[in-house]
Amino acid sequence: MDNRHQQNIATTSRLILRPLAPNDCRRLYEYRNQPDVALFQGWTPETPEEVSNYATEMQSRDFAAAGHWYQVVVSLNESSLNEDRNIIGDMAFCIDTETNQQAELGIALDQQYHGKGYAKEASEALINFLFSEFNLHRIHISVDPQNIASQKLWEKLGFRYEAHLKKAVMFKGAWCDDVIMAILKEEWLKRN
Repeated sequence: MDNRHQQNIATTSRLILRPLAPNDCRRLYEYRNQPDVALFQGWTPETPEEVSNYATEMQSRDFAAAGHWYQVVVSLNESSLNEDRNIIGDMAFCIDTETNQQAELGIALDQQYHGKGYAKEASEALINFLFSEFNLHRIHISVDPQNIASQKLWEKLGFRYEAHLKKAVMFKGAWCDDVIMAILKEEWLKRN
């Protein structure tokens, strides 16, 4: 197994980003099934075992293998006897298979941590990691146009609107619009 599956991806003053592990299953299942969190998420696990199985399968592949979503846990950067209680959310990325130079991102946070700047902080850390570690050319997100909070987050991070696709995504049994926002590495470096 690639030992990068065991290492922190990034740290900030308040957060640690690390690969999802099988023992994170109960906590991730818990907040991803909160109604406000699940509303716009493509993955709402049905059981903690589904999360554990996904983490095990993810760690059996090469680290961040192109064409596969790679799940990263976001936890508070503080010591605790119960480490999984520090988990406040997760992020995921998928590197494209055609060029290995682009990636899509996603994020989910426990609703009690919304509006505290954690999503922006975690996203900045992961974007920095992806641009430096994989020398990506472009990062994009796909967001439901009704998810205004998410769009505002990505705007604050310098992502620009690229497309509003009408009824382009089958999501939870219905055709939905899809907004694409993106940032190029050169734009990110200029901004930061």
